[in-house]
Amino acid sequence: MKKEKSKVSAQGAAVINPNDEDIRFIDLRVDVAFKRVFATPGNEELLKMLIDSILPDLHVKTLALGNQENIGDCQDDKKTIFDIKATTEDGETVVIEMQLAEKKDFNDRLVYYSTYPIREQVRSGDKKYSLAPLYIIAIMDFSMDGDRTTDNVINSFCIRNDKDICKTLTDNVHYVTVELPKFKKSMSDLKTLSDRMIWLLRNMGSLKSVPENFNDKCLEKLFDISNFAAMTYQEQMDYLAKFHAELDRAAELEAAIDKGLKRGWEEGQAKGLEKGLAKGREEGLAEGLAEGKLETARKMKVAGLDATIISQCTGLTAEQIAAL
Repeated sequence: MKKEKSKVSAQGAAVINPNDEDIRFIDLRVDVAFKRVFATPGNEELLKMLIDSILPDLHVKTLALGNQENIGDCQDDKKTIFDIKATTEDGETVVIEMQLAEKKDFNDRLVYYSTYPIREQVRSGDKKYSLAPLYIIAIMDFSMDGDRTTDNVINSFCIRNDKDICKTLTDNVHYVTVELPKFKKSMSDLKTLSDRMIWLLRNMGSLKSVPENFNDKCLEKLFDISNFAAMTYQEQMDYLAKFHAELDRAAELEAAIDKGLKRGWEEGQAKGLEKGLAKGREEGLAEGLAEGKLETARKMKVAGLDATIISQCTGLTAEQIAAL
């Protein structure tokens, strides 16, 4: 039996959404949750622990959060907003992006992200082009494909000589990927703090209680901040909007690809397999995404979310939302 929605007795009082009353902890793969835990001033120790889990050789002692918004040199340049940007006590810049849904051009996007902190160093007034170390970290809930794939959970890339990989063009620009699906350790195999941190990145949202062997002081703070019930009503609504949008977007893509492949196979029998698959995937993806947006909007509307939030998450107009 569903509980009735609690009344807000004071501004910002925490309320459990009736459609999501089983949520105990927020899912760290959702960017608003990720930034709440690791990019909020006062949580630098948690961010340091995360970086240590991914880059233990960096030996970060202290760090400072930086401006996440980046604007190009010209007015018409594209603006990017990093999930996390921080500087260590030794002057190293660490940029971290959490990516839940797979994107076709994500590898190139990481390279594009690196151009902003590189240009910032040159603008600093130093006429030299000597770069301080830069680490672009992508935490991904999908695996890389093509020639870049390995069995390793964490992979590091840099600019090397293609005829002699031991020779690098620069030792100061690094691209690091953390591919969460490749982390196969079970709860009993989590021996180190790094193991537990990476495991939590993928599993926090499904936990109903704090595991017994997760009693480190810093992890206790992580669980406290990730407690859904401790969030204000508006924080809960913002999180739920993004959470459902991310889940539905992944479901839309999977359904669209399946539908496209099926249609492509049927057409391929008569017109040629290669041509049919390409056409079916394109048409199925477009149709599936359109249907998924409407279904997502219906769910969010039933959950009581504001039309503005629904529009931002789905791209639908106010008129389309009102007609649902």
